[in-house]
Amino acid sequence: MASAARPGTPVSPLVRGRNRELAILEVVVREVRPAVVRGRPGVGVSTMLQEAARRAAVEGVRVSRLRPRPWAASPLDLVDDLEPMLAGRDKVLVVLDDADLCDPAQRAEVARRCHRSRAPLLVGAHDDVPEISDERDCTLIDLACLERAGVADVVGDALGERLEGASGLVSAYHRASAGNPGVLRALLDEPGLRAEFAAAGAAGDPTDLAPRLAHALPASVHRRLAALDPLALLAVGVAAVAGPHIPAGVVEDAVGPAALARAVESGLVVHTPDGTPAFRHGAVRRLVLEELPSAVHSDVRHRLLDAARAHGLTVVPDDVLSLR
Repeated sequence: MASAARPGTPVSPLVRGRNRELAILEVVVREVRPAVVRGRPGVGVSTMLQEAARRAAVEGVRVSRLRPRPWAASPLDLVDDLEPMLAGRDKVLVVLDDADLCDPAQRAEVARRCHRSRAPLLVGAHDDVPEISDERDCTLIDLACLERAGVADVVGDALGERLEGASGLVSAYHRASAGNPGVLRALLDEPGLRAEFAAAGAAGDPTDLAPRLAHALPASVHRRLAALDPLALLAVGVAAVAGPHIPAGVVEDAVGPAALARAVESGLVVHTPDGTPAFRHGAVRRLVLEELPSAVHSDVRHRLLDAARAHGLTVVPDDVLSLR
């Protein structure tokens, strides 16, 4: 594969400023090696893997995506999912995101089987995954937050404008997000905040407004949570603690369909294509976890564990187990 997108191939604005890293991943896929993309939550690990997979598919590579199984009926589910992906004689790219949520032994086995089958493996993680990254032929990419130029690109794409990194508006968004793409997109997705940032940008130097800008997203999430009735708040909490990889139906069983519907109406939670409630932005989910009262946290975990058992899930995240 070439190190740049083909002429006429649209480049997602979500990967602005990541050309070097994407070129490295293209080489990894071409040379059939593993790679780990690592970074803080929200920095764009998942987006990088999605774009690398899209480019591989354009080149005719079959792409198979492994989902981590922090909630599962068996600790072997991950490897069981991998076997049919590796069947066949055509080249297949295996993508495993959120690999830090997987059992270490399962990560090691995935890497071993991909190596044996000559299948390139792209892994995303927010923590160390030494079973893969320590391999001699593995490429490790640590993603940093965006500089002002990257923030200008993302904000400009969202607003339909061409912005310079030195502009006051870009400075305001850069200060509020610290260059974290996930936080930046969550800010841009809040229409009520745009006027506040526009005013800060017009001030030229938003230094005096920096504390308020940094608190803009937490304050918005707090207002939304405060407007929820107790059961809807519980539903939002269940979705936050469960995370995006819980099987469909478990969250609804834990809190009930009516409460979950009100959580979705609040705009904090959306339904994924398979029906699982999730947060549009991970940054909002993390803020919700910080905002939830301890009593709600405890109730949420009890409900999730009971619902998981009812669904036959014996593998559940440690932080849920620890409270029973």
